[in-house]
Amino acid sequence: MPSRKRKSARFKKVAIEWLKWISAIVPICAFFYILYYYKQLDFLQKDKEIESVTTVLGQKDSLNLADAMMKSQVENELKIIENEWHSVGGIAIHNLLIENKADKPAKSVEVEFKYLSDTQEALTTKVITIKKDLPAGKSTRITDVSVGFVNNGAVGCDTKVLGAKF
Repeated sequence: MPSRKRKSARFKKVAIEWLKWISAIVPICAFFYILYYYKQLDFLQKDKEIESVTTVLGQKDSLNLADAMMKSQVENELKIIENEWHSVGGIAIHNLLIENKADKPAKSVEVEFKYLSDTQEALTTKVITIKKDLPAGKSTRITDVSVGFVNNGAVGCDTKVLGAKF
């Protein structure tokens, strides 16, 4: 009989050790299985590198070509025929005569004023939007346009039409 107790006692001792290890390992394995099932193990994989493709647009694909065509068209259709200006307390006042050769009336005109010194060097450049209807095929006189403060050394002014809204 003593041998039976020893065999069963040894079996119980081994079984209890196995049961301890299994009860510790099974929940951990279940945890990892749940992470795998719900795809939460992404941190173990190497991050994918983001690839970017840069394409250089040619002049035909860019808006610069369209802008250049529009500017040249506006320069041909709208011209400043006369520009009389004087300075009052440092503020430039202009009287302009703008000719509209286009088929449709212009609602506003964007004009660049470049003030020159006595050596014809540009002192300042100002861009003003004149909001006045310019009828098609006619010249329109616009008076008393205030451009802003101008350097007292300015002796001349070049004007140029930059853009227009029809």
